[in-house]
Amino acid sequence: MDLFFKLPVILLLIFIVASLFQGMYYLNKDDGKNDRTRVVRALTVRIVLSFVLFSLLILGYFSGMLQPHGL
Repeated sequence: MDLFFKLPVILLLIFIVASLFQGMYYLNKDDGKNDRTRVVRALTVRIVLSFVLFSLLILGYFSGMLQPHGL
């Protein structure tokens, strides 16, 4: 697996974790008066990024860039 495929996967993982922590921060910080949808938006971004990561891994598998190995 070359850098062309590793870099987007690692960046997506970092963005997923950052979005998760952002949602946790908004959940703890918001009092419910200002903007109630910030938590939902942060978690929606995380779900979309996870779907993109999953799609990228499936694409890598079917294109032959990812090879399964035995355990």
